[in-house]
Amino acid sequence: MTEYPRVGIILVNLNSYDDTSLCLRSLRTMTYPNAEVIVVDNGSKDNSGERLRNEFPEATHIRSDVNDGFSGGNNIGIDYAMSHGCDHVLLLNNDTIVTPSYLEPLVERLLSEKNVAAVSGKIYYYPERVGGRKKIIWYAGVYQKWHTGYHHIGVQEVDTGKYDIAKKVIYASGCLMLMNGEIIKKIDGLGMEFFIYWEESDWCLRAKELGYECWYEPKSVIDHNFRSAPFGRGETPFYMYMQMRNSFIFAHRHFHGWLKVRHHLFYPIYIFYYFISLLWFKNFRGAKAIIYGIIDYFKGYRGKKGLIERGYVKN
Repeated sequence: MTEYPRVGIILVNLNSYDDTSLCLRSLRTMTYPNAEVIVVDNGSKDNSGERLRNEFPEATHIRSDVNDGFSGGNNIGIDYAMSHGCDHVLLLNNDTIVTPSYLEPLVERLLSEKNVAAVSGKIYYYPERVGGRKKIIWYAGVYQKWHTGYHHIGVQEVDTGKYDIAKKVIYASGCLMLMNGEIIKKIDGLGMEFFIYWEESDWCLRAKELGYECWYEPKSVIDHNFRSAPFGRGETPFYMYMQMRNSFIFAHRHFHGWLKVRHHLFYPIYIFYYFISLLWFKNFRGAKAIIYGIIDYFKGYRGKKGLIERGYVKN
């Protein structure tokens, strides 16, 4: 690379000292020369924000007194980065470990064409999450399934080089998403109505509707401490509620024509299958959360509203 635009790297911490500190330690090894790490403490109650501020003084630390979710916490960081000299913004999950040269390929891809909105890289599971195995893929792009929902490419596969070609994707993963600063100025940050889940896909599709593109760049590699759950058994009520409610918000905003018809025809089949699976495995709270999520979508609940009423988060 011959130019190194300034990148604001945003981590959102919520009562997660162990994860966030591991991520910050890995960021100390990165080779990219022009970046600012921004830690947004999203209403933590366990003193983790103060511990991180003391242990990692090289980062910028911002305290929010309330938990406004992944969207709200990242938007605080985005606003700070864009008003303090950053050219672009990187969303990075706090439960990740980066490789030293992970950022350069993302920036190169972002600068390769004028119409690139966002770039994500190849994301592995932490080996500890998959029986100690290494290079097990969590994200290598994304595709749309028959029921109009999205699914990661290569998930749980051993990386054999099959996904080593950069390509355009529907959206970049919010786990590792370099966002073009010029486009942030045009469409703002993440949608607050989502709180968490579907917010990065919404941002990417808003950009695509203006003619921009998103990319998967496999030269950028990180590990993700993703706590996967067996289908139908381990899904929390919070997760199921947010997935259901936000999927409808997303579809209403972005699905038109035949895609809208497909969603109306096939998504209910998928929901019914998921609901029956949860009941089969006696995950009754998860099954109930599906119903609550759909009801609250039609009631117009957005953002944190509904989460508080259902008892999934505290005010």
